[in-house]
Amino acid sequence: MASAIGLRGYLITAHKKGERAMIPFSSTELNITPPKFFTKFVADHDEAVQHAEKERSWYFEERDEDGKGNSKGYTHYGTFGFESDFVNSKTKTKKYRREIDDTEEIPLFYEFWWPDNKNFCFAAFQSFQGRSCIGLVMEQAKDEFAARNPGYVLKYQKLIPSEGSGLYSKAPVKRLRLIKRNAPQDVTDRYLGRRVPDTVNFEVRLSTNRNKILGTFKEVTGALRKSDAGLVLHDGIEFSEVYADVKIGGKFRPVGVFGSDTNAGVIDITQDIKRGPDGHPTYESLVIQCDKILLDFLEIVNNKQT
Repeated sequence: MASAIGLRGYLITAHKKGERAMIPFSSTELNITPPKFFTKFVADHDEAVQHAEKERSWYFEERDEDGKGNSKGYTHYGTFGFESDFVNSKTKTKKYRREIDDTEEIPLFYEFWWPDNKNFCFAAFQSFQGRSCIGLVMEQAKDEFAARNPGYVLKYQKLIPSEGSGLYSKAPVKRLRLIKRNAPQDVTDRYLGRRVPDTVNFEVRLSTNRNKILGTFKEVTGALRKSDAGLVLHDGIEFSEVYADVKIGGKFRPVGVFGSDTNAGVIDITQDIKRGPDGHPTYESLVIQCDKILLDFLEIVNNKQT
């Protein structure tokens, strides 16, 4: 899924340090409430924040806000610290020599949404070809919130965990895909009965008829067996990636269940967005899909609380 466009969803809450109970956003114990904090956080980080050790940078480009903490736009995510050549993929002509201080930036959609009369916030962050800056952004937010509110912390919970034990544990699953990239010769020989000259990606799919499901997210992921190497084991073959089509936002969407950190827990929206001439998703198509998913998050959380 090298060209996949994904979304990660998080539930953000405020707590007294060391306690599980949520702090109401209207609490007078806080020097600055989470909605006001994030309004200021986005505004204060409209210029590049550089992490020299990680050779990464990021900053916000806000497109829409309502003064209540709700905000959406782009997080511009950059990498620097090494040289490379930019080459035309068709002509192989060298276009530019990237120097060590040059930063390669990509726009990644973000949204913070504070539902009315709730003591939690939803955050959604886009990934592009597996790249995301969620860790850098949210760690910065946690540190600054704690500095502004001594004794209190922000917590953010992944809404689609890589295992089916979270808020979507009861969500229906329509299809399961197990992928082994660059399968060894013995696997291809076993199924093709002959040697193939090139590397092969081996995939197993389990799906149901139109109106049926494989089970709930928790049931399907709980049935996955692991090998001694920690990979998913099926029919004697180890698989390094697993994706489940989970019903989210009114339709079944692929979600990374097992694999690298870049895919696990990511909702794949590649087939639902439109791309612009620059190869990136258009802002409008990202907003449409993100809003559908955020509304689904709210319904799931409300059902959990009732």
